[in-house]
Amino acid sequence: MTHEQQKTVSAPHIIVVGCGRLGAALAMSLARQNYSVAIIDSDPQAFQRLDPNFRGQAVEGEGLDQDSLERAGIKQAYGFAAVTTLDSINIITCRIARDIYHVSRVVARLYNPSRASIYQKLNLQTVASSSWAAQRVEQTILNPGMQSVYSAGNGEVHLYELIIPETLAGKTINDVLPSGDSVISGLTRAGRAQLPKSNETLEAHDILLVTATAQGAASLQKLLDQAKKE
Repeated sequence: MTHEQQKTVSAPHIIVVGCGRLGAALAMSLARQNYSVAIIDSDPQAFQRLDPNFRGQAVEGEGLDQDSLERAGIKQAYGFAAVTTLDSINIITCRIARDIYHVSRVVARLYNPSRASIYQKLNLQTVASSSWAAQRVEQTILNPGMQSVYSAGNGEVHLYELIIPETLAGKTINDVLPSGDSVISGLTRAGRAQLPKSNETLEAHDILLVTATAQGAASLQKLLDQAKKE
């Protein structure tokens, strides 16, 4: 079964494997933010969890099958999440996405904590089943340079831990924070925390605590991505 509605061609494309409650919530949240989304599941009934107005692609198939992945657009994928209830599926599909198709933003759901060491050895980014939520997976995909340590409400606002790279050293907090969509909550430098002023000059490896909306987080991520290229 392939269910597709009109989507923005230029929008970053994200693939979700597993249309359970988590996968469906994640896919719908991303689609509402105008990302291009494809969700894969072997059970066509699973797509009933999607909202009737879901603006994305539902692909019936196995996440391990490269044909299914390619029908879902993995060659153009910006991000990839495997969130089934089978760790073996999540591990293998994430390795395929990362190692064969070179998707840079890959997240796996850790369903059984006893298998955490396997994910660690393979250097896979995970969200544990004991603490997962669609918003956590979403933010890990969209903002890999920042760690979400708390979310408020239904995930509209997150508290992020942001490590300042060397290329941003010398800039002030005003230079870094997008106006109106984020608020500085604290700064840790050399193990000591403080409430800095907006004109505080940042140093490499400073840790900023930033409260931000999704729009503010996207602006911060863009700044980090630009800093990596410099």
